[in-house]
Amino acid sequence: MLFSIIIFIITLLVLVLIHEFGHFLVAKKFGIKVEEFGFGIPPRIWGKKIGETVYSINWLPFGGFVRLLGEEADTKVSSHKHPGNKDFRAKSVGQRIAVVVAGVVMNLILAWILFYTVIIGGNFRVIYPVAEEAVYIAEVEQNFPAEKAGLKIGEKLISIDNQLVSSIDSARNFIKSKNGLPVTLTLTDTDGNHPRLVNITPKKLDNGDILIGVMFSPIPFREYTSTSEKVFSGITYSFDLIRLTLAGFGRLGSDLFYGNFGQVSKSVSGPVGMAAITNDILSVGAAAVLPYAWFVGIISLTLAIFNVLPIPALDGGRLLFLLIEAVTRKKVKEDIERLIHQIGFALLLALALLVTFSDIRKLLP
Repeated sequence: MLFSIIIFIITLLVLVLIHEFGHFLVAKKFGIKVEEFGFGIPPRIWGKKIGETVYSINWLPFGGFVRLLGEEADTKVSSHKHPGNKDFRAKSVGQRIAVVVAGVVMNLILAWILFYTVIIGGNFRVIYPVAEEAVYIAEVEQNFPAEKAGLKIGEKLISIDNQLVSSIDSARNFIKSKNGLPVTLTLTDTDGNHPRLVNITPKKLDNGDILIGVMFSPIPFREYTSTSEKVFSGITYSFDLIRLTLAGFGRLGSDLFYGNFGQVSKSVSGPVGMAAITNDILSVGAAAVLPYAWFVGIISLTLAIFNVLPIPALDGGRLLFLLIEAVTRKKVKEDIERLIHQIGFALLLALALLVTFSDIRKLLP
C-alpha cells in the first residue's frame, strides 16, 4: 500500500506540474514575468532564483503553482500597457485568456497521449465507462451465430424475446433455456440509442452448451476499426469521456439539489479514494501498466474539465471574469474579483476536506 501511495503522490504531482507548466510557457511567450514556479505547496523548503524566476520546493507535495507578476492584483505594480511591461494585467485580454487556459490545454494533451497509448496497446480496443452497469457485448467469437448475425462489440443488450435483461447470468440462462431455438435480441449502441432487432439461432455444441458466441460484460468496450477511427481514437475517446463526465456533474448537481447526499458520497472521490484505486490497479503487477495509464488519463482529463468550470479560484473562474471584460470592454473591479476568488478558494478547501473525510469513511470497516 505504501508503494501505491508514493506512486499516486508522484502521479498527482506530475499532473499538476504539467498543468502549471502550461501557464508558465504561455506567460513567458507573452513576456509576462513569472515570479515563482513552485513544486508543492508552501511553506518553502528551498528556492533558487534563475533569471527573473524563483524555482522553489515546498513542504506539501501536492502539485505546484505559478505566480505571475500582477496576477494577485498588487496595486503597487503598474498595469500600464506598454510593450516592455511584464505585468499580467498589462497584457491584452486575449493574451491573458491564453495564459489562463494553457494549463487546461496541457492536461487535455496529456490525456490524449495516454489514451492513444492505451488504445494502441489494447489493439485499438478500450474500456468505455458508463454511469450504470448493464449487459454489453465484449467479444464476438468467430464462426458462431453472433458473428454471422452482425453483433458488434460495445452494443448493449436490452432484451431477449421482449424480456428485459437484468444481468449477464439472466441473459445466458435465457438463451440456454431456449434449447437451440431462435431468439430475438434487442440491441442498442453503447449509450442506449438506435435500437435494433436481431434474430439469431444459438449453436448447440457437442458438450451440450448452447451459445450464440459472445462474451458479455457489465461495462462496454469501444473498438476502433477504420483508419480514420484509429487516427483520431485518442481525441474522440477523450470527447466521449468529457460528455460522460459533464453528464455525471449534472447528476451530482441534481443529487445535491434534492439532498441525496448519500449518493453524492458514493459518486465523488478525492485523493484518498484515488490512492485506494491506485493500489487496486497496481496490485496486479506488470499487467497494470496500461490500466494505470488509462486511470492517469482519466484524472488528467477530469482536472482539465473541473478547472475550466466557472468556479471562483479555478482557471474557469478567472476565465469568466476575462470573458466579461472581453464582452463589456471593462474590467471587473480588482477588489471584487479578488474577494470572489478568496471565497471560492475557501469553499473549495471545505469541499476537499469533506470529500477526504468521506473517502476515509469508505475505507473503514
